[in-house]
Amino acid sequence: MIEAVLVSIRGFQFGGDNGEDSVEVVTNGKYKKKGNKGFLRFEQYEEGEAVSKNILTFEDGSVSLTRRGGSQLHMSFIAGKKTLTSYGTPFGEIVLGIDTTSIRIDESEKEIKLTINYKMDMNYEYLTDCELTVVVTPRV
Repeated sequence: MIEAVLVSIRGFQFGGDNGEDSVEVVTNGKYKKKGNKGFLRFEQYEEGEAVSKNILTFEDGSVSLTRRGGSQLHMSFIAGKKTLTSYGTPFGEIVLGIDTTSIRIDESEKEIKLTINYKMDMNYEYLTDCELTVVVTPRV
């Protein structure tokens, strides 16, 4: 069964050369669960009003985010592991390292909350520590 949901995404970066920064996005989405795996689809507006289509999949200990649109991205978060991804931008490719320190997934009848803590590097140079929180609630 696919459910219409409201998706709230909050990203917080701290440390590194840029100090602290946060971004929050609220959008509509669709949620489906198969076995122990959750699938969340949603769209986001990027700079220049381009729309990115996103798929977030999650299960105990791992989260995957795929973005298609103005920029191409596939990020894998695996608790206790470092993964690499190529971030395609209109200006070229960037190698991102994602060192996931923790993943917490809390599910109830009324809400799903994912919290991911990770360190990010760009082209093998430390960039920042990050926290990503995704809250999914039924759309009324």
